[in-house]
Parts: sequence; C-alpha cells; structure tokens
Amino acid sequence: MARLDDLEARVAAFEASHADYRAVLAAVNALGANQREHSLRLDRVETRLTGVETQLADFRQETHANFRSVDEQLAEIKDIVIGGRNGSS
Repeated sequence: MARLDDLEARVAAFEASHADYRAVLAAVNALGANQREHSLRLDRVETRLTGVETQLADFRQETHANFRSVDEQLAEIKDIVIGGRNGSS
C-alpha cells in the first residue's frame, strides 16, 4: 500500500504543478492582451500627434503668409504716407 500512497502523492504533486503552469500561462496571456491594448492605444496617440503636427505646420505656414501680407501692406501704407508728405511740401 505504500506504493499506492506514494503514487497518489506523486499524482497530487503533478496536478499541483500542472495547476501552477496553467496559472502562469493565464498570467502570460493576460499580460499579452494588456500589451496589445496598450500598443493599440499608443498607435492611436501617435496617429493623433501626427495629425496635430500636420495642422501646426499648416497653421505656421498660414501665419507666416499672413505676416508677410501685413508687412507688404504696411510698406505700401508707409510709401503712401511718405509720398503724401513729400508731395504736399
């Protein structure tokens, strides 16, 4: 009977180690799912940032064009004012 007790103990130990393996496997799968979720979120954030960077570049170009236009108009106004002073003298 000692052999039967020994075999039962070995089977119980094997089942316990198998349950530990299942728990570790489940934890690894959960971590993998978590990593995939974070990866997808990061991809969305990167996509949004790329869009924002594009919008900022467009805004920057438009702002520079507006300033150039204002500078040109100020130069024309200056020429008119100076020309009017010189013409009336």
